[in-house]
Amino acid sequence: MIVRRLVLVFSIALCGSLALAAGAYAAGGGFGPGKMSFSSTAANATVGKSGPAGPYLNVSVNQGYNSFQPTHPHGPRTVMYSTMVFYSDFNPATGVGGSGCFVVPASDFTVARGLQSASLHTTLTADEQCPGFGTPVGKGGAGFAGGGGGGGGAGLTLPITVDVTWTGNGAITKYSDRFSLSCLGYAQDGTNVSSDSAGGAMITTSDLGQLAADFADVSSSDGTFDISGTPQPPCFGY
Repeated sequence: MIVRRLVLVFSIALCGSLALAAGAYAAGGGFGPGKMSFSSTAANATVGKSGPAGPYLNVSVNQGYNSFQPTHPHGPRTVMYSTMVFYSDFNPATGVGGSGCFVVPASDFTVARGLQSASLHTTLTADEQCPGFGTPVGKGGAGFAGGGGGGGGAGLTLPITVDVTWTGNGAITKYSDRFSLSCLGYAQDGTNVSSDSAGGAMITTSDLGQLAADFADVSSSDGTFDISGTPQPPCFGY
């Protein structure tokens, strides 16, 4: 229960920083001046409540606009509509674990209307590693570690098959946000409406077999941007 409360609070805080995230992505070449709308669906499942002796596994998916920062410190940031999977595991029986970021086919991830069920059926391969460190647009820059060319599948023996089925508990938490931001001739106004449904999930992977998640949720987000001017790097701290 404590974990779920912390995750919910964290999600609300991330949505509150949407304006800063959008500005940073625009500065990196993702969004230019004008009006646009976006939507995304996401799901997360984590195994790890059993303590250090037990297995650890996290599968997170975001289908929508994702931002990728190349591992080179001066490489350009890119934004693309994609289905991004972050996978991380540790097997105490072998002492082996790793993590990676992958871009998978959109058809591999489905979310039912009402957020009461979702599924991911995919095979993570070396060719699908993210083209840089990935983070979902609208998540305040709190993203998924690991990127292509920089150990995106570090410690993982690829390919890995992943099958996750999420089931909601019937409750949906909704929160909305209106924001504005201006700095050095750059300005943006926006809205964001997010919904989150906690519940359970069953995970089956070729690494760890079948496990029941200790925490799982499915979420969606819809928002708008109205951007004018060109963002300047000093406004966003890089």
